[in-house]
Amino acid sequence: MAPKFPDEVNVFLVPHSRMKDLVGTYMDQLSTTDFRSNGALEHLLPLLENTFTEFKSHEHIENQYIMERLKQRLKLVDVTSQSVCNCHGDSQLVEILNLLRDGYTCTSKSISERINFGSQLQKAVSEFTKQFIPHMEEEEEIFQPMLMKYFAYEELLLLKQQVIQQHEFWKEKLLVQKETAENMLALLNTVAFEVTDYRSGDDEDYQETLQTLVELTCENISKNKIVHETILEASFDDLPEEMILHIFSYLNLADRTRCAQVNKHWNMLIYSPQLWKTIYPTNWAKGFYDFQYRDPYTLVESEWKTKSFLDDDDDISTAEEILSSQAEKEIQCYEKFVLNALVRIGEGVQCLVVAGGLHLSSTILHSMLVLCPNIQHLDASYTNITDLSFKGLALKKACIYLEHLDLTGCRFITDVGLERLGNCFKSPLARSFPSSKCGSCCQSCKNCPKYTDQMPMDNIRYGSNDSLFENDVSSPGLVYLSLSGCTSVTDFGLGSLLEVTVQKESLRFLDLSGCSLLSGRGLKTIAKHSSRLQPEDLYYCNRIQEGPYPEEANGCQNLECPLRGCCCFDQ
Repeated sequence: MAPKFPDEVNVFLVPHSRMKDLVGTYMDQLSTTDFRSNGALEHLLPLLENTFTEFKSHEHIENQYIMERLKQRLKLVDVTSQSVCNCHGDSQLVEILNLLRDGYTCTSKSISERINFGSQLQKAVSEFTKQFIPHMEEEEEIFQPMLMKYFAYEELLLLKQQVIQQHEFWKEKLLVQKETAENMLALLNTVAFEVTDYRSGDDEDYQETLQTLVELTCENISKNKIVHETILEASFDDLPEEMILHIFSYLNLADRTRCAQVNKHWNMLIYSPQLWKTIYPTNWAKGFYDFQYRDPYTLVESEWKTKSFLDDDDDISTAEEILSSQAEKEIQCYEKFVLNALVRIGEGVQCLVVAGGLHLSSTILHSMLVLCPNIQHLDASYTNITDLSFKGLALKKACIYLEHLDLTGCRFITDVGLERLGNCFKSPLARSFPSSKCGSCCQSCKNCPKYTDQMPMDNIRYGSNDSLFENDVSSPGLVYLSLSGCTSVTDFGLGSLLEVTVQKESLRFLDLSGCSLLSGRGLKTIAKHSSRLQPEDLYYCNRIQEGPYPEEANGCQNLECPLRGCCCFDQ
């Protein structure tokens, strides 16, 4: 027996009660229908089609508004549940709906064929019912306790309201479709009747007569609707959902937040994943609420200059107080955005820009990446993130589709973080690099496989066409990569990150300014197998000897730059 939960937060209570009533109704209908009767079959088919269409709608609503949010919340807390992943995976609804639509052709067939159809229909419905009832019990016994555990009371209240509201929207939509069909049928019947009266032996005026009758009939139906029906004024909510979303796409973050508080329907639309393809959490945390890119160097430089100015005045306590207040505000913004918004919109995010977030923690960025599995563009430049940001992402199937990666000025990123990111691009069978044994702490260890003279890229097998073997890799590979100022990166980390990218030959831009621990030999190996990388789009440290394209490639971009690491500047 399912455990008892407060009715006000039991998200399955109302829809399941409705579904159980429908089960009892269609069982009675099937048991009392005489399939030998043509009229009985014609009466039964639309009733059953409406019922199982409502089941299908119920399944869709549960998937979108309950199960998907539960999956995202479980990801956030690092919990895996196979039952959640497989929910609604073996539905028979499509099969039954197709069978019902085929049944309309049986109304004109023989009695034996109608009886045979009735047997098939009863068998299919019986098998569905045997699975559907236990399925609802499973949701009440397993998923509702999980919702109670991982969601706050207020969240469940809102979730239940949204689920009920979606069911009401579906009913209204069905009524509109039914009314439209009835009006169309009335139009066709009227036209057919009038055409029969006007039809004569003369065919020359037939097309003109038919057109006149159609116009007169449409005009007559319109007049009748005005006389006999109440004219309803159209409101904003009557617009198609796609149009409303397009209008909302022009709003900035602050306006979207206000709109989300208008009513439940607007809240649902505002947090539709397709409305958040590009997000700027750092800009929003700093008070810039639009969806425009801002140069992170400018933002970080102003903070750095503020701190330097206050330090020069020997007012250390004031500097710390100002920066601490600002940091606390930004950290709270990050946390609220992840917990309240990103868990709902993460599936739709393709571009994540957190550049300039000096107070962005590695833990928060890790949560963002887990909640945004379809991300293609990541800009985390000028942040203080560490290798922890990318820990375990491969197991979460995150960053698989990443094409643009900007870690400019991330001075705490080492080979460990790059190797973790590289694993996201590879299937388990495609990992040909040795596993990491240590991190940046052992750069002086000459026996470490990371820092021997042999570049990991040399160990990769090449085919007869001098390209890497493909091992079921689904990642498209990186197109843009900037590690400018990541001074701890070595050949091992870069090779681990770019293994799949080199296989795909997708790289078109590479900035390694300030990465003085890289070797010319390693860079040549990467450049050799990156056919789309042009010399003018390659940057690397001036101290690297015998690098690729020595006369054509660009030099270091970080000379005497206080915000990006450079071997020529004392930081």
